[in-house]
Amino acid sequence: MKRRWPIFFLTILLLLLSVPTAAYAEDSNKDIRILFTHDLHSNILPYETVDSQSNVTTMGGYARLATLIKQNRNDSTLLVDAGDYSMGTLFNSLYRTQAPDLALLGQLGYDATTLGNHEFDYGTEALKSDLLAAAKTNPHPTLLASNLVFGEDDDSKSIQQAFETYGSLKTKIITKNGVKIGVFGLMGKDAQSFTADYAPLSFADVTDTAKSCVEDLKSQGAQVIICLSHSGTEEDIKNSEDQQLAKAVPDIDVIVSGHTHTTMESPITEGSTTIVSAGWRGQNLGVLDLTLKADGSTAVKDYALKASANSIPQDESIKKFAETYKASVQTNFLTPLGMQYDGVLAISNINFNSSEDALQNFGNNNIGDIVTDSQLYYAKQNGIDATIAVTCAGLIRDTIYKGDLTTSQVFNIQSLGESTDGSTGYPLVDFYLYGSEIKTLCQLDPAFSKMIPDIQLSLSGLRYTYNDSRLPMDKVISVDVQDSQGNWSPIVDDQLYHMTCSKYLADMTGLITDMTKGLVTLTPRDANGNTNTDTTAFISKTKEGKEAKAWIALASYAGSFAKNESGISVIPAQYNNARDTKTAVSNSMTTFFKNPSIYALALYGIILGIVLIVIIIILVIRHHKKGGRRNKKRLSDKL
Repeated sequence: MKRRWPIFFLTILLLLLSVPTAAYAEDSNKDIRILFTHDLHSNILPYETVDSQSNVTTMGGYARLATLIKQNRNDSTLLVDAGDYSMGTLFNSLYRTQAPDLALLGQLGYDATTLGNHEFDYGTEALKSDLLAAAKTNPHPTLLASNLVFGEDDDSKSIQQAFETYGSLKTKIITKNGVKIGVFGLMGKDAQSFTADYAPLSFADVTDTAKSCVEDLKSQGAQVIICLSHSGTEEDIKNSEDQQLAKAVPDIDVIVSGHTHTTMESPITEGSTTIVSAGWRGQNLGVLDLTLKADGSTAVKDYALKASANSIPQDESIKKFAETYKASVQTNFLTPLGMQYDGVLAISNINFNSSEDALQNFGNNNIGDIVTDSQLYYAKQNGIDATIAVTCAGLIRDTIYKGDLTTSQVFNIQSLGESTDGSTGYPLVDFYLYGSEIKTLCQLDPAFSKMIPDIQLSLSGLRYTYNDSRLPMDKVISVDVQDSQGNWSPIVDDQLYHMTCSKYLADMTGLITDMTKGLVTLTPRDANGNTNTDTTAFISKTKEGKEAKAWIALASYAGSFAKNESGISVIPAQYNNARDTKTAVSNSMTTFFKNPSIYALALYGIILGIVLIVIIIILVIRHHKKGGRRNKKRLSDKL
């Protein structure tokens, strides 16, 4: 027993000596807080949405966002955004001249943001103007466009000068709570593919740029590294760009992931990298508490999404800024059109399918129905005899809610793009396609829309049946067209059909041809069948000679219905449910092989050819074997 006492006292002594070391290690840990958003899309004012009980409510807006920021900010807080801060509301009309998005991000106290694909919607010259206008505001967030590459031509140098005037950087060190935080920003591959026009600029490889930025930031003493990535995440990890980035560049501590409008209730952990997303339109403010440990590693201490719900009070200072920009939209954009920002165009008795429904679920949706119907209506109102209208899910940015439908809400539904003359909103085009080409267009829909939801089609004057078990580009079994009297008939391959759609969608016909190396060809034609790849030649004109706009077509159609006792148009019950423009048929031998497409026939021909070659080879081999056996028998008989 006596021998055990020294061991006991030695153990106690070691424990006592270890306490200060552990306490010191814990004291040397430092916490930082990262507040983040992405995909704000110019939602400067509150917008309508539906709650979990399908009741219409309002949320968002920068004045509410300001309140949430103040409630969650402390001395160790970094406030960042991951791109697509612009394009989505009537404030688009101020993009070139007043830069309301960057100006308000500055007023909200953002430390940094990056570019999303929608910052290029109006082209690089417009982006240049936006940056120069924003440079005159103070403060404004640092713009981190780390993989954007400027050329040596004069146009590139002029744009680069605007970036430098604004104060754009490739990397930046920001110190919070004594921690050096290195930040950089990226545009991902998918976002680049959806960038309308970034010529004459280009983008460097994402992974190579990230590695270079991390090395640069570490050389500057960065202890925590954050990437503002406009790349996004997907359920399939192979296609989840930001997860792949985290694997390729493990020294990134945090990726704020934009582009895919993802809402993460909890972060994704990929190795030692934390990936976060807060949804879009400012519906949430993301809050990430991060601990920098004594050994240099980081750990998530806490994470939350703070909803910008209707119950959140609006910050009066930011609200005044927002109202000033709203007044400017009215004066400079809407008044010349004879419209009012909050003017009621129609009343809806239902909530239409959301824009997210159109993206997440393949099939029919009533918001797509009314958008395409509006395009046909507007064409006919302006003397254009189109019988088919098409749009895609990526162009439907909002929906119609139960109650008043205002000018600003209509614009939000069709808010993207501008025309060749610099006016806000995509123009409509009208052109002709052969029936065989329209069949191809329909084949593309079930073949690829589930992989690329943005391209899912909504149709008016056109319908098809399909068997989803068939091969890609052979799923569609039948295609019907509707004439001006409402009668349906099978489409005729060699007949020209007059159709209308957004210029953006028409431009995609050339992209489809390029991407498939000419295997799939869709070429806009004139009434005589002559092709023209320049879609500006097909821009639709109103009776007054102005460009027909997709959003104005919807506004005009919304106001055309029967009026209530107050003289306001009421959207009819025909839109209470989506119509069946795409009908799935059950799989059977009949429906699997019925009406094969030219692509299926070509494939079947190749397969048949291979089978015939194999059969011939087998027969030749057998013939030679039989011949060999005969020769052996003859030789043995002679012997």
